[in-house]
Amino acid sequence: MQTCRSIIIAASLLVVPAEANVQGGGQLQHWEDKVDDEGRKVQSLQIQAPSMTEEDQYGYNMPDQYRCDSCKVVAHHLSEALKLRQPKNRRLHEWEYQEIYDETCKSGLSGYGVALIDGQNALSGPALKRDNLKPGMGAIQMGGETWEKRLGETCRKFVFDKIGEDELYEHFRTGGEVSADLCFSETRDCQVGPKAPVNVETVKKTMKPKKEKKQKRGTNDMEAKVAGSPDIDISTFFGKLAKKHGVEKSEYTLKRSFSQWEQLLVQTSKRISEQTAKQAGQMVDV
Repeated sequence: MQTCRSIIIAASLLVVPAEANVQGGGQLQHWEDKVDDEGRKVQSLQIQAPSMTEEDQYGYNMPDQYRCDSCKVVAHHLSEALKLRQPKNRRLHEWEYQEIYDETCKSGLSGYGVALIDGQNALSGPALKRDNLKPGMGAIQMGGETWEKRLGETCRKFVFDKIGEDELYEHFRTGGEVSADLCFSETRDCQVGPKAPVNVETVKKTMKPKKEKKQKRGTNDMEAKVAGSPDIDISTFFGKLAKKHGVEKSEYTLKRSFSQWEQLLVQTSKRISEQTAKQAGQMVDV
């Protein structure tokens, strides 16, 4: 009996964007044996594409249905980036892990999109292992720049709003990685419906007691950090001062002539005086 191979592709896949990627998690090698109408043995491979909703296609906010997986993706890439740059014999300086966070959130989250997995759209990409593709099935991943930007925003919220820069690094130092359990216990991105199973005790051991909730890059918090950190270097000082004054770090750290540095110090001193006077006035009003 004659045997042949064919690839069965649904009609919806006849037009595939250039940015789409075929993904099968190793399943593309598995062919399904069938017998056609003429009694011949054939092997077929079915490839499915997701049906993109309007929310999937437009906007820069991560749709709620992908929040849990996107949090896990962010945790994975932050963990890998910190492992790669962590020296064996010392802690990273604050400016060093801040730089890692910024770089990862800005350009370290490419290669992701949406694929049809087990009949439902799901986030897909390098850090997400999909074991529920059946033999003889593949999946089309619909990705692109939009998903990278969405993950970047998820990353920034994860680091600066939900966990905290210092707390995240302490968690990494204690456990040797950025655990995806944070997506359950801290950010609650994976807290959907009934309480998800998670080893809370393990997470508690890897997290230092949280300090009083700080405002994101807030003036009072930044001032307290600067005052309470006697071992910071000049670069870290200017970085913190730039955040406190609401300007780009480069405005205070670019190379200058001697006279230009003098002018900058005069300007920053004036800003510090004005902010101190304003805060004192607010305290009196209260």
